[in-house]
Amino acid sequence: MWCYARVLAHYPYVVLIAVLVVSLTCLIVTVTVGSRPAFEEPMAGFEPRGTDISNRLTAYANLLEDTDVSPQPHNAVVQTANNQLALSDILMPEMNNSSLPYEYKHARWKRRAPFFCDVPDGRWLKVVYHSRSMDNLFTFHNVQSMCALEETYITSNPIYKQNCLRMADNTDCCRPLSLGNYISLLTGQPSCSNLTESDVTFVRNLIEKCVGFYQNFTLTNNCDKRHSPVGEGYFRGCVEIPKSCQNYNAVYNIIHFVADHSFHRTDQKLRYAVSFLPISFQSMTQRKVDDAVNLYLDIESKAERVGNVEIVAADFGIKDHMFHHYLTKDSHWLAFSGVSIFFVVWIFTGSIFITVMTFLSMFLSLELAYFLYVFVFEITFFPYMNLVTVLLIIAIGADDVFVYTQIWHLAKKERNSGTLEKLVADTLKHATMSMFVTSFTTAGALFANVVSPITSIKCFSIYAGTTVICNLMLMVTWTPAAIVAEEKWCNFCFINSPKFYKKLHTYYRCFFEQMLPKFVLRLRYLWILLFGAIGILSGVIIFHHPRLRLPTSFHFQMFRNDHLMEMYDQELRESFWFEKAVGERRPLLPLTVVWGIENTDTGAKLNPYDKGSVVFDPSFNPSTQRSQIWLRNFCRNIRESGYYKRVTTFEVPNCFIEHFVLYMKQPCSMEEPHCCQKAQFPYPEHIFNHCIEKYIPDAMKDYVYFWDKYTPGLKFVGNKIRALVVQFSSNLSYTYDYQVVDAFYKGMSKFIHEELGNAPEGMKNGWFVSDFKFYGIQKSLAEGLPVSFGISVLVASVVTFFTSLNVLITLYAMVTITFIMLTTTASIVLMNWELNVLESVILTVAVGLSIDFTLHYGVAYRLAPDLDRKNRAYCSLIRVSSVIFMAALTTFLAGLFMVPSVTLVYQKFGIFLMLVITISWLYSTLFFQSLLNIIGPQGGFGQFHWPSLDCCSFATQNHVDRTVYTMSESTMSTSCSGYHYHPSIDTNATEHDFFSERSDSHPGTPHHYRTRPGRSNTRSKSLSMSPDNQSERKLLNGEDKTSQPHDLSTGNSSLEHMGPNICESVIDIHGDADDDDDDNDSDKQSTEV
Repeated sequence: MWCYARVLAHYPYVVLIAVLVVSLTCLIVTVTVGSRPAFEEPMAGFEPRGTDISNRLTAYANLLEDTDVSPQPHNAVVQTANNQLALSDILMPEMNNSSLPYEYKHARWKRRAPFFCDVPDGRWLKVVYHSRSMDNLFTFHNVQSMCALEETYITSNPIYKQNCLRMADNTDCCRPLSLGNYISLLTGQPSCSNLTESDVTFVRNLIEKCVGFYQNFTLTNNCDKRHSPVGEGYFRGCVEIPKSCQNYNAVYNIIHFVADHSFHRTDQKLRYAVSFLPISFQSMTQRKVDDAVNLYLDIESKAERVGNVEIVAADFGIKDHMFHHYLTKDSHWLAFSGVSIFFVVWIFTGSIFITVMTFLSMFLSLELAYFLYVFVFEITFFPYMNLVTVLLIIAIGADDVFVYTQIWHLAKKERNSGTLEKLVADTLKHATMSMFVTSFTTAGALFANVVSPITSIKCFSIYAGTTVICNLMLMVTWTPAAIVAEEKWCNFCFINSPKFYKKLHTYYRCFFEQMLPKFVLRLRYLWILLFGAIGILSGVIIFHHPRLRLPTSFHFQMFRNDHLMEMYDQELRESFWFEKAVGERRPLLPLTVVWGIENTDTGAKLNPYDKGSVVFDPSFNPSTQRSQIWLRNFCRNIRESGYYKRVTTFEVPNCFIEHFVLYMKQPCSMEEPHCCQKAQFPYPEHIFNHCIEKYIPDAMKDYVYFWDKYTPGLKFVGNKIRALVVQFSSNLSYTYDYQVVDAFYKGMSKFIHEELGNAPEGMKNGWFVSDFKFYGIQKSLAEGLPVSFGISVLVASVVTFFTSLNVLITLYAMVTITFIMLTTTASIVLMNWELNVLESVILTVAVGLSIDFTLHYGVAYRLAPDLDRKNRAYCSLIRVSSVIFMAALTTFLAGLFMVPSVTLVYQKFGIFLMLVITISWLYSTLFFQSLLNIIGPQGGFGQFHWPSLDCCSFATQNHVDRTVYTMSESTMSTSCSGYHYHPSIDTNATEHDFFSERSDSHPGTPHHYRTRPGRSNTRSKSLSMSPDNQSERKLLNGEDKTSQPHDLSTGNSSLEHMGPNICESVIDIHGDADDDDDDNDSDKQSTEV
């Protein structure tokens, strides 16, 4: 330590240059060799990897995507009655009229529909209108407002005119499929601007007359054969429906596509109306991407309310592209957050040089962490969640510089600070431990997320944790060198208003040394009851009602709740029949059992784009007679298991062995003497392999067995059977309910496991899978969060104990942290946040951020003089509350400036920082200190000590420097002073100062640092502060005649009555004489606690 301190004291520029060279080298390598992070696919990495379910899903997907795997042997030929079919003919059957591509349908309707170019298409842009006053939209004034809003802000936009679909004559844009235009179509008006009130009333009455036919499913979009979306050949007629209800299928389209589902179902009010804009960005080029983004931004920024009508939601199908735009745009909120903290650090340190170097160290820590992330850890995937590390490191970096500068100036205030080397060594000794504790708890909470199977969480934990460690390394190298350089060469300050800071210093001390301690400790019973009740109530909210919920929607939210696109996806998508019908046609979960491949994920777990390849099972053999018998019985047992549901008459490929047995019962012939009824089931292995090559082409020939990559059955590589898929439909519809799907998965897995236990050797390694992608995410979050949370709490507990070395302080700290976490989580629940990927990270990181303040108070309590619990609690509040408040303020500001962000990850992380730091400050300052004041440890109760290593030494004891700074194990100042650069404080005490004079003889020494009148500057060891010195104990306990008597009626300590003079009693600069022969050593001073 001394060697390093000597280098820092005399050659700080060497350390600065060395760190700068290393950082710039890493930066150059990163920029020139490394790849730039890309965020084009925001959902990438939001799936689990390495779990049992994810391994099965990945292995099955690899089987389907493998181009070497085929449903038929390589030498098989598909025969038809007249010719041979090539494999491409099977893969691409001739399309019928209903499956025409969009361009062909559009061309057809351009010829047929003079008013509209096409029927409503889900790929068109959608805009949703709503009445601000919750009025019925189906009124003349509101319809006119919708038309005016559309014509003013949408259809007149140059980008819209450039990209819209055009009429048959290629002159004008097609009309939007809106309520106003449908009314114009039914009433014969040229446009919605020409409508009258009678036109609107006529159509509203028409819909009231026809809505019953829609509700009983007789009115469909095929009633008017001229405008049927599937063509005239599919017209089935609607004989019982009046012609007025069938015209142009307009009534159906209004109810099904334009109006919300509550229309004519509740109070007959139209609350929301969709307008389909005839413009599509499905085939995206970069120009179209830019046009789509700019069109949306124009509508979002310029569209104003017309009358009572406004645009409340939109669906342009470009959320991924918009995310990249907003991610860049919201970076300015990060800049605002950094600027605000920059000024706070500047005011606290008083030096623009130190502030600039601090923020440069934050940048270097981010850059070094990225270098390690990419080139050392070799992780190629960089999720957008990693960007919130910038916000996190700004808050942590500011807290660390508060710690170091506080200790540095506290050491300088001591008149026995010695040489500059000693000053640097002492500051490093005390500050390094303090910063290590806080950084280790935060980094531990971050690294705890590595156990999560979700890729983006794992990557975030690695990068953010590495950044915190890099920041710690820079705080013990770059920051000390910068402070020494500023002390020696750049000792200038742009803030030099003594009057302002003297006044600020007075208010600062008044609040933190008098008002806050009395406010906390005099109401200590109230705080314990209040915050204890809040913590218990929070537990009820989390675990009972309304409870912390797993994600209930597969729609991935990217933006804040009031964003137009998120309003459509999260709030209004299910409000329209055309979207609701798609959601209600959810398929049944498949029962899929796979043999022949191992359920392993061979890809890189930290790269969502690397899924690996298929790993075949060499033991798989379905050709043996035992395998044939078992497989047929297995299919029969599945149908009887209680999970099966028959949905089709023909299940040819579902369990191939059943249809293969029927195929083998065909009459024998000269052309086919083996694969016929002569063969008896189970078939010999050579007969099975020979006949299977003929069975599959024959099944394809009759078009009973349509093949695509999703079709179950045998899978061949060349002419060899390598895999088998047996698939049935279950009786469970696809659902987002975790409990339902979890019961289905566990029950079916148990059934399959029992069946495979009786399987022959070649069929034992099968496994079950279904459409479990969303369930896999839910399961990973539900199981991964408790593990990560437990590791974080364990790290916090260990750090708290080894820092305080007191059992009771550790116990009270854990109770406090538990209540902090419960209250934070309950607040998230009350804000209707679900336990998604971001929330999972937030809750785990909260452990690391919430422990710091409690830990600082606990250590300050332990390091207080040997007093009773009330005095120690009061003294610890005076010493550390001010810097804890500054640390909380910077973190709060970092989160506050991110709240206006459009990007959800920035907004939620900002809200989380404000929430957790506020709750942590309240609980640590009010609840934890009240606990210590009432039932805190006294004396040495529950206190452990590090073992002494020199107890048996016989060497001559030399003089030991006994200068002790009471912040040695805490990040907070033991001084009651406020601003370090106060003009009354001499900050130039260096190696040129001598310490023979009394500390109070210096004219600039603040009053609370001077010795008491009548006390000499040196005294013998017998008068040093110790548990056996009764006179000192009486003085500190208020029993001295100069102190006020103890107020037994209120229970407040004498320290509380002494107010700001507490530091005169607790922090006393006095002499400490050695027992050595050299009496000159008795002139050395020490600060003892």
